[in-house]
Amino acid sequence: MDEQNGTTPAGKPRWGRRIAYASLAAGALVALMTVVAARPIAAAIQQGAGFHHRWAGHWGGEQAMSPEAAKEHLQVAAKWALRDIDASEAQQEKINAIVAGAVDDLFRLRDQHHANQAALHAQLMGATIDRAALEETRKSEMALADEASKRLVQALADISEVLSPEQRQALAERIHRHHQM
Repeated sequence: MDEQNGTTPAGKPRWGRRIAYASLAAGALVALMTVVAARPIAAAIQQGAGFHHRWAGHWGGEQAMSPEAAKEHLQVAAKWALRDIDASEAQQEKINAIVAGAVDDLFRLRDQHHANQAALHAQLMGATIDRAALEETRKSEMALADEASKRLVQALADISEVLSPEQRQALAERIHRHHQM
């Protein structure tokens, strides 16, 4: 076998190696988009970014980030992520539209999440504890988490389809280099 070009002695390409590299690149792309999109979206929805600091405070106030501010932040993040992979203006616009749609959908879930928090608080502060009501609130919150997770993965898949395999690989390498700093 010729190790230089990935072919067998008969000149047949080693598809296993190509599939492995493509799988690694796809996995890295998912990791990248999770870093680029998931944390800011989740932080905006949760009204806080980390363990001790409110993400909204970085925007000049203690109010929760608005959907518009989240979209603006994510457009900057997408521009940063796409700048070295020769993404066309059309690709950037498509990706911004995908991210904006995901932000809108996820912010709608935030209102339901707040309602669940209020219900949980009321249930725990009552004179008696209604375990069935607590379980229903828990189920509702888990359903929201599942819906948010599905929407995020949908957005990641949509973004992946906008980029070429070469761009996805370059993007994954860029993110990998960034995280090694």
